[in-house]
Amino acid sequence: MGSCPPSLDIKVGDLLIFGATGGHIRSGADIVQFLGPFLPSMIQKDGKVISPMGTPNTVMFLARGPGTATIDVVTGDPWGKSEAVLLSMVIEL
Repeated sequence: MGSCPPSLDIKVGDLLIFGATGGHIRSGADIVQFLGPFLPSMIQKDGKVISPMGTPNTVMFLARGPGTATIDVVTGDPWGKSEAVLLSMVIEL
């Protein structure tokens, strides 16, 4: 999250993907959808899903409509010390 600007100009349909353990929508829940947190996994040839142990490491936010929104992207240990980064966004058609 170190190089992400505090304000983003994006378009409806854009999917923001962050290497993070969590997130929150502070404002604009009617135009932004929070997806995650996710932990990557793999599917074996026999159909079994293998997931690593550990904390989730990816969150996504989907811009569903025009307007403004504010989100928190949470990094660090979700059960211990974590840090939230505040991001504002303007979503255009």
